[in-house]
Amino acid sequence: MKNILSVCFILLTVVLQAQQLESLGIKKGVKVNGGISFANNFYTASGISNRLNPYSYVLSGNLNINAFGVAVPLSFAYSNQNFSYRQPFNIIGASPSYKKFKAHIGYRNLTFSPYTLNGHNFLGGGFEYNGDKFGVVIMSGRLLKGVQYDSNNVNVLPAYKRMGAGIKLSYRNKGDEISLSNFYAKDIINSIDSVPPRLGLQAQENVVWGISFKKSVGKKFALTGDLARSEWTKDITAQQLPEQSNSPFAALFYIKGNQSTVTYNAMKFNGTYTFKLFSLGAGYERIDPEYRTLGAYYFNNDLENVTVNAATALLKDKIKLSGNIGLQHDDLNKTKSSSMKRTVGSVSLGMNPTKRLNINLSYSNFYSYVNIKPIDLQYLPNARYDTLNYTQVSQTISGSVGYKLLESDRVTKMIQLSSSQMSASSKQASANRKNSMLNATIAYNQAWKTSGISFGISMNGNQSRFEDNTNMYVGLGITGGAPIWKKKLRSNLGINMNQNYDNNTLVAYLFSVTNSYSYRLGKHQSFNASLRYTGRTKIADSATGRYNTNFNEFMGSLSYSYSF
Repeated sequence: MKNILSVCFILLTVVLQAQQLESLGIKKGVKVNGGISFANNFYTASGISNRLNPYSYVLSGNLNINAFGVAVPLSFAYSNQNFSYRQPFNIIGASPSYKKFKAHIGYRNLTFSPYTLNGHNFLGGGFEYNGDKFGVVIMSGRLLKGVQYDSNNVNVLPAYKRMGAGIKLSYRNKGDEISLSNFYAKDIINSIDSVPPRLGLQAQENVVWGISFKKSVGKKFALTGDLARSEWTKDITAQQLPEQSNSPFAALFYIKGNQSTVTYNAMKFNGTYTFKLFSLGAGYERIDPEYRTLGAYYFNNDLENVTVNAATALLKDKIKLSGNIGLQHDDLNKTKSSSMKRTVGSVSLGMNPTKRLNINLSYSNFYSYVNIKPIDLQYLPNARYDTLNYTQVSQTISGSVGYKLLESDRVTKMIQLSSSQMSASSKQASANRKNSMLNATIAYNQAWKTSGISFGISMNGNQSRFEDNTNMYVGLGITGGAPIWKKKLRSNLGINMNQNYDNNTLVAYLFSVTNSYSYRLGKHQSFNASLRYTGRTKIADSATGRYNTNFNEFMGSLSYSYSF
């Protein structure tokens, strides 16, 4: 509670100072704005286990300070759930800027390229300069916090403290751009006590170089590319190698490798040619098996992609058509026990024949084939090669049509129809499984501009087929909203009723009611309240399994916001 009061006091002080600056007449030199909000959430349920805490709260705020061109944005959040910090309040970080300069302080994240430093959080500092032609980005700090091994808590995984640093230099000229980046990270061995060998924790080291470019050839052709080469030491304590290496790249990787050190490459290219009526593009991506950079949390590797795309716009952009197809495969070194091939294609069509009518259609197809390689036929005496393989095909078709029945100064009326179908089939030997999902919605909405009243009604259907089971929902939805109390208070109400069918048998009714209120007090303050009820009523003698349950669920929220 002391932390909450401290935060409120700090923000109140800033608000008063901002008001004093305005009264002193130097508001042009120093600008302060932001806000604070406090939300209370309530929950209760009967017939089912609680899915949320009975009570939770969230205190959040943001503060933006601009002093004579230097911008300093700050933000914070505090809650009684989903936090594991010992200190419940932390000012995470700031990125003040001045003209073409920007600094990064505290907890921040930066991206150099997809294959080097890519959005990894760090605690430290950084600097950016974005000139008209030249640019530089520098960062340094802690990537991972050291976590001690705890034999009494198996859910806490130990980790070495990891430090990192990087730099990116770029040059831009007339739309063309080239950049060179370098990122380095290393685990600190003595940052934690010894860890049992069975856990497989190893201290790592990594240095990676990257080149990115964007080049226009004439007015019609554009080429982009990313290349990276990463040297990764999986275990710093592994046996050292004798001095050797005549590779021209050796001097670039300034870490001393050992028997666990490996070097991998990654690359991606895209080219687009624009004709008079359409554009045509192609792309290629290859990432070596086990490619790794410690500047990213997760990385897909061992893949090769080839893509082709095309797009056109006709009749003064009233018709837009685009499509693409891609081929992907893994097991580049032919060492895996199985290999996968994927084919992905999609087509989309958008039409605006009139100002009132809008039509969108799309289709996508995903095909994958897995070739499982038998280790030795002596373990599979009755198996055939083709029975080991696995094929999967999935398709998605979606479309929507929107039409404005009326558009005037007083009222707007609109009807919209949307539908989508997703299907998937898998085949292995003689086994063939098919699943599908179908959704359809038709909705009518009307709004009176002068009074601010709105009304809507919709019908929806959802059908799912999974092998021998068919599940379907059919329902009706009603929504409405109206301003109250000289339009300072707005109320919204939504009601949904659905019938649930299992294998064409009615098994349950589903209900939901949502009522919300929003009230503004002047320009700076607002109050919001909402209450939601969700319930299910089973049908006697027909509900089985997961449908053989009645339940009621209530969720409420009450919040206050202040902005300045």
